[in-house]
Amino acid sequence: MSTELESELHGTDPTSVFREFLSEAAPSSVYHLVDLPWPYVAAMTDASTEFDPEELPSLRLLARRETLVSLRQSFLGAARAANLVDADKLTVREREPVGDTPLIVGDDQIRVPLLLDGTGAAIVSAEGSFSESAPESIADAWEHGEQFSLRTPALTRVRETMSEDLGADLREDFDQGLARAATQRDPGSFEPVTAAVVVAAANGSLHYDLSRWGETVGLASKATFSRRKGELEDLGVVTTEKVPVDMGRPRQRLHLTEEYDSVLDDYGVDELVARVAG
Repeated sequence: MSTELESELHGTDPTSVFREFLSEAAPSSVYHLVDLPWPYVAAMTDASTEFDPEELPSLRLLARRETLVSLRQSFLGAARAANLVDADKLTVREREPVGDTPLIVGDDQIRVPLLLDGTGAAIVSAEGSFSESAPESIADAWEHGEQFSLRTPALTRVRETMSEDLGADLREDFDQGLARAATQRDPGSFEPVTAAVVVAAANGSLHYDLSRWGETVGLASKATFSRRKGELEDLGVVTTEKVPVDMGRPRQRLHLTEEYDSVLDDYGVDELVARVAG
């Protein structure tokens, strides 16, 4: 049986390709994203932030384990993907590679994402006998895939609870650090616990409040926050001040050291976070 292809190049980079795809897809439709390379998975999470979740189709990401581990290790990508999971717009499963070609498969259309020289991107729409048989085979592969946990809280939940529990000023500073990280060549290098400790120190917050928030929202355990605070103290980034309480041991108020307070004053919180956590 022959395959008819109608080749159309779309987009100039992975994010623009996904932006166009998401803008055209009906909210009631279901698409399987199969064996996408990491740049396209990252582009999917990036482009999704430009839409209300209700406007998006249901996405089923079926990928190799190494690709999904890369997603989990990128806080920005994983937290954005978790937004879609919370909105019932994304399900993630892992399995061995289904084939050699990455595919975006819908009921009536197949898109083949391409990477050109590792940076440029294009997409080919396919129609014909292959597009008629592929959805069934992909659906079968999906049924045999294993559920994959992102182990990362949704970015929307992180931001909302940070504002509620730690204050709007701290959340705005954290947002600035995130925005700076999103523009970097490797946004996956952003370390959210370090960034949270640094912006908490910039705002004079209590370490107890920060670590309790972080554990409750699912960012990291209290022990992880304590270790990171200690590391930043050893590096001369933050210092602490004892604050007495009515019962129990004194709490610790976080502050920046003089050196890093000068960085904050001279260059802003985004540069401060980039130097320490980005």
